[in-house]
Amino acid sequence: MTDQTLNYYEQNAAELSRRYETTALDSFHQLLQQTWRPGARLLEIGCGSGRDAARATTDGFRVTAVDGAENLLKEAVRLHPELTDSLHHLLLPAKLPFADASFDGFFSVACLMHFNNAAIGQIISEAARVTVAGGSGLVSVPAGRSDIDAGGFDQHGRVFNVMPVDNWINLFRQHGFSAEPGPLEPDSLGRPGISWITFILKKP
Repeated sequence: MTDQTLNYYEQNAAELSRRYETTALDSFHQLLQQTWRPGARLLEIGCGSGRDAARATTDGFRVTAVDGAENLLKEAVRLHPELTDSLHHLLLPAKLPFADASFDGFFSVACLMHFNNAAIGQIISEAARVTVAGGSGLVSVPAGRSDIDAGGFDQHGRVFNVMPVDNWINLFRQHGFSAEPGPLEPDSLGRPGISWITFILKKP
């Protein structure tokens, strides 16, 4: 993640969190419930306002979450105090501060899109390390964005890595997971020209 991308999230954490909290992502959480049983130990990579970690916790999952933006984590604690002891500040890519096979799986929504392929590979490799054999992952990334330039930058200076489906599948496969793409979905915030796709990952 570039410094400019991270700075955008640090400087706009309160407004972004307010926006995130208006979106339920029902289809993603239905998939999450289909993928794991309540009680499963899950890692969230890039928790933002804590919206998805809080909902998964309410649904009976044991969630630990990491994010690189300290101000977003402060908002997450303010909005979802029940997550206080489950949140970790971590600038990715980095070695995750968890033992091998600590989790039954992991999920990540709108996070990996901000990293280049090499960094995504490192993050996924670490996710594979801390996931049990036979564990799963759910990764949601943009399938298309009309608001970025040829270099992948939007008007705020954030960088986005928007790749074809096969590129994502190959990247996941190279770093420890098979992957199946889900259907294209419209933007949950109603922004035109933006669509999303969720990959279901499986560790051998």
